[in-house]
Amino acid sequence: MKIKDLEYFVALIKLKNFTAVADQFGVSQPTITYAVKRLETEFETKLIRRDQSHQSIIITDSGEQLNRHAVKILNEIQLTTTDMQNLSATELRFGLPPIIGTYYFSKLAQKLVKAGSIQHFATVDGGSTELLASLEAGRLDAALLGSATPLENDALTAEIIEQHHFKIVVSPKSSLANAKQVAFRDLANENFIMLAEGFVHPVIFDTLSTMNQMNPDIIYRTNDVSILKSMVHENVGIGFLTETAITPADDLITLDLLDQPQPTFYISLASRKTQLFSATQQALLGTLITAAKEYRLEQKNSNTDS
Repeated sequence: MKIKDLEYFVALIKLKNFTAVADQFGVSQPTITYAVKRLETEFETKLIRRDQSHQSIIITDSGEQLNRHAVKILNEIQLTTTDMQNLSATELRFGLPPIIGTYYFSKLAQKLVKAGSIQHFATVDGGSTELLASLEAGRLDAALLGSATPLENDALTAEIIEQHHFKIVVSPKSSLANAKQVAFRDLANENFIMLAEGFVHPVIFDTLSTMNQMNPDIIYRTNDVSILKSMVHENVGIGFLTETAITPADDLITLDLLDQPQPTFYISLASRKTQLFSATQQALLGTLITAAKEYRLEQKNSNTDS
């Protein structure tokens, strides 16, 4: 079986026109026809039928089945090519979601600078869902991903490097400002400023709402954490944020949630199981993990002292 035959066939299933496929690959139409015939001989079945009246093709069940496998085979070949070329890489294509990049990775950056490795992280911004897809497609080597539960994916290896709690944040002018902790059910009448879909926060928020049989009033949604915190500071509403994104400079009051089990924001270092990293990339990942451990210990000691 020829890989090129599979490429022609997958394109034919998509375009449903021999001439269009031939033009796409810059070959003659008979080349596409012979490729399909070779595949039909290989699998001893009819893959397509020509609809002469409409000058198009009809895909058989066998053709649909082959197409599903062919897409996976071609994707795996592309990943293999990428990984083989990557064995000598001196950079790490590294995915960072907004909150993790701004409020967590930035804390590790100083340690990476001291280690002389920060310049070798070719960072790519995006939401965790988007970055996950890029990892699977081989467009990234590794990523720090946020999730509401420990990350499980058959194609990925994921190591949890940090766990943070979710908090309620309110303005110093809020009636809740003197509280230290609060049960989610007691917030039924509050106006919430929330992060938009695509973040982990709405997933956790909806779970808490369902568990407490509530329908909280979300008066505004935003993709920008800074806007959320600014609106909360002005007492427009209250917020629901992972402690990852909360800093002293925000001038916000942070309330612990009494709900059990505590909702958790997991930060995981993820990569594809099939990828073999170059020696340089392995060193970069090792430096990152060490920096994360050192930062976690510093935070623990700081909390103990306070």
